[in-house]
Amino acid sequence: MKTIHAAVIGFGFMGKTHTYGYKTIPLFYEPDFNIRLAAVCAGKYEHALAAKERYGFAHAAHNLDEILALPDIDVIDICTPNALHAEAILKALDAQKNIYCEKPVACGEAETKRILAHPNLNKVVTQTVFNNRFLPAAKLAKQLMQQERLGKILSFRTHMIMPSNVDASKPMRWRNSRRAAGGGVLYDLGAHVMDMLTWLAGPIKSVYTKNQTAYARRPDGKGGSVPVDTDDASYSIVTLANGAVGTAEASKLATGTNTDLFIEIHGDKGALKIDFMDPNWLYFYDASAPLKGYLRVETVQDYAGADSFPPPKHPVGWIRGHADALYEFLRAVNENHPASPSLEEGLYVQSVLDAMYRSAKENKEISL
Repeated sequence: MKTIHAAVIGFGFMGKTHTYGYKTIPLFYEPDFNIRLAAVCAGKYEHALAAKERYGFAHAAHNLDEILALPDIDVIDICTPNALHAEAILKALDAQKNIYCEKPVACGEAETKRILAHPNLNKVVTQTVFNNRFLPAAKLAKQLMQQERLGKILSFRTHMIMPSNVDASKPMRWRNSRRAAGGGVLYDLGAHVMDMLTWLAGPIKSVYTKNQTAYARRPDGKGGSVPVDTDDASYSIVTLANGAVGTAEASKLATGTNTDLFIEIHGDKGALKIDFMDPNWLYFYDASAPLKGYLRVETVQDYAGADSFPPPKHPVGWIRGHADALYEFLRAVNENHPASPSLEEGLYVQSVLDAMYRSAKENKEISL
């Protein structure tokens, strides 16, 4: 069998999440390829060394250039802070390496254009890590939308909310800094919101956005404070190209929540809703049914068919979506065909997010 040699760039929370995927895919799916953890680098070399020893990477590197100099790298897996994504993507494209990249793919229009213009973009397999697409309820929702079971889409509401920025005493982190994160909650959580919406309901016509920063300054962890230049919450009225209008919210100011991702879509023939805090079910409403009410459809562990592990009747968890997303990418690499969501799809979502930032800044509706 072919062996895919993967290098993970950045080893914080998401680097560990992706490594979980690489190590567990052979248990979940029995793939017709092997996976080798070829190299890892992190913000600090000692963190890369620790990851090498703990998780079995073949090499600990100081940086991406050192990894690209190795002779056997097939995949560059990008888990760095947002502002470093574009540089890593461009270097990987220069070297014609397959790319698996966390969202947001880029920070701003200029970076988006540079990536889209790269001559090697369509010569390699690329995928943006929109892991929520790969949960069973989302897959079933996509099937229903493709079958036009909802009819003409009229309205929707979607949000991803959590409480992580509620506490004013929480020290400044890289996600609170535009320099490192490129943006605030709109890039961090809004990317998932807008990907799910556009994947299920179609492209965007216009956005009208208002952003919120709860605290102008945060502790710097050294006894002082520093200014916050990113948003903690974002609220948008969104119009789709098909004419539907609805709301989209991304917030880290939602006391009483965890990581609540929710989408509800209404058409003239039916409706559906997914609550990712209750991910084992899809709720579907058929307006033509004689008995009215939402049908609670079990989706549980329905990933790769009857031979997948664990069996379909077991409940699903968040991290399994990451494993499934990575598996589909590696299958595309092994079989040399395009993956989805590609970097181009990720960059489309990026263009929507940047239009939302422009709308908030100019206090007007922005057309795409």
